[in-house]
Amino acid sequence: MAIVVDESVFSPNYVPERLPHREQQLQSIDMLLSSWLQAPGHHYPRATLLGRPGTGKTVTVRKLWEIYKERSKARFVYINGFIYRNFTTIVGEIARSLEIPFPRRGLSRDEFLALLIEHLRERDLYMFLVLDDAFNLAPDILSTFIRLGQEVDKLGAFRIALIVVGHNDTVLNNLDPSTRGIMGKYVIRFSPYTKEQIFSILLDRARAGLAEGSYSEDILQMIADITGAQSPLDTNRGDARLAIDILYRAAYAAQQNGRRQITPEDVRRSSKEVLFGISEEVLVGLPLHEKLFLLAIVRSLKISHMPYVTFGEAEEAYKIACEEYGEKPRVHSQLWTYLNDLREKGIIETRQNKRGEGVRGRTTLISIGTEPLDTLESVLAKLIREELR
Repeated sequence: MAIVVDESVFSPNYVPERLPHREQQLQSIDMLLSSWLQAPGHHYPRATLLGRPGTGKTVTVRKLWEIYKERSKARFVYINGFIYRNFTTIVGEIARSLEIPFPRRGLSRDEFLALLIEHLRERDLYMFLVLDDAFNLAPDILSTFIRLGQEVDKLGAFRIALIVVGHNDTVLNNLDPSTRGIMGKYVIRFSPYTKEQIFSILLDRARAGLAEGSYSEDILQMIADITGAQSPLDTNRGDARLAIDILYRAAYAAQQNGRRQITPEDVRRSSKEVLFGISEEVLVGLPLHEKLFLLAIVRSLKISHMPYVTFGEAEEAYKIACEEYGEKPRVHSQLWTYLNDLREKGIIETRQNKRGEGVRGRTTLISIGTEPLDTLESVLAKLIREELR
């Protein structure tokens, strides 16, 4: 049985019907570019989109173009600054996208630029230019394309709308002051996606690209917990592309193994491929009873075959582990201290249970998403034995 029923849903170029949590940014870009896209030539619209990788910048731009492409005279030209870094390759890709003849080499930068301007004017072309990952471009190259949009005398009209996409303000700060002033007033920021936001994004992608019944909401929540930001100010997480990649890898792994459903272990192994996982050095530094408590969590998750176990289940497994290793269990409050420390170190994820999850009352649910449980159990058992010698 196929679990992945539509591969395109998981592609970086996929534009979803719904763009959750980026409505405000889409509206802001729309306000700046809509009039030009519908009737290009009367002004020079531009914007800079800033945010960490995976925060929806590129998909928001593509969504805007999807809205207007059927009723716009302009042509969409997308330049990935990671692939096209020097002036000649950028101009070559612009020419290819606009379907205009262009020499590959043999001209100076000014000659290339003059030829591009000539083609735009003579062929009456209008270009919606997106310079993505613009931090890969030298400041002088970026400045050239920013200023190109102002060449109304040479172009015969304002033939270019420009969006520059970067991770942070450095992409603008590296420009000369006058060029920076051209872009500086039109900056739109993208904060990291929170766990709740990534969950809703994954749910949309799963419904569109995976077979019905092949995933559970707990599986999606598990991925959201290990990739989503704690808050919009969290600078270490919040990458939706990473979350979607983990979901795809987990689904593909389950499919390759002939199973009908994605398991928590599929998620752990898939996240291990794209994340760093848990360093053994971090585990070595844990106090003995914190190692025992983590071992108990691992064993509880293995037994349950579920993405989460309750704090109570982990506590009971901890008591059994202490008996196994001849140690006196620590008190309940100390285990909470261990839990918080393990969470702060990124070893576990925790959340409060939701209604309808089959757990009575409010309790803390615990998950491990970035390390296969067999591997983690083996390492912990080895470290505990060595410490007790």
